[in-house]
Amino acid sequence: MRSRRKAISGAITALILVIASVVIAIAVVGLAFGLFSGFAGSGTGLQQVGTGTLSSVTYANANQKTDYAVIQVTIKNGGSNAVAFPSTISFAGTSYTLAPAGTSSLGSSDYAVYISNPSTSLSSGSTPSNQVTTVQPNSAQTYYIVFPVTNFNPEAYSSPSTLDLNFPNGVTLPITYVYPNQ
Repeated sequence: MRSRRKAISGAITALILVIASVVIAIAVVGLAFGLFSGFAGSGTGLQQVGTGTLSSVTYANANQKTDYAVIQVTIKNGGSNAVAFPSTISFAGTSYTLAPAGTSSLGSSDYAVYISNPSTSLSSGSTPSNQVTTVQPNSAQTYYIVFPVTNFNPEAYSSPSTLDLNFPNGVTLPITYVYPNQ
């Protein structure tokens, strides 16, 4: 009986080693091909690339003047799913709500995100194109976050500042940006 016990124990040990080897091999292959990139960094694989920039845009005609703050930032999403931008964010002491895609003009408490520079459209009073509401998966994309502002002094942001993007899935991505003394 003693020898039979050792044979079972050896078989179990060999089985455990085979299983461990298979798990290690899968992990190595997964890491080598980036299959686990969604688990890197934050829980969604979101990270800022470089430092963002802040600019100020004004639309003015005889009846109306509107100032906008525009933060240009590149965000990398290493995950395999799109991540919705926060429904609300705070900028320059004001709380803003994400405007739905296709919004023709921003209310005083709305913000919008674009994937092409909206400055020319904003300064001419036309509706910018390429509005988005999510960070695209498996990409590094430049986004333009736009806020209507009043009594705004962009020079106050010449030192690096931070805008916290609190995504709906609980991940907070602090965006660092600076006003480059235009």
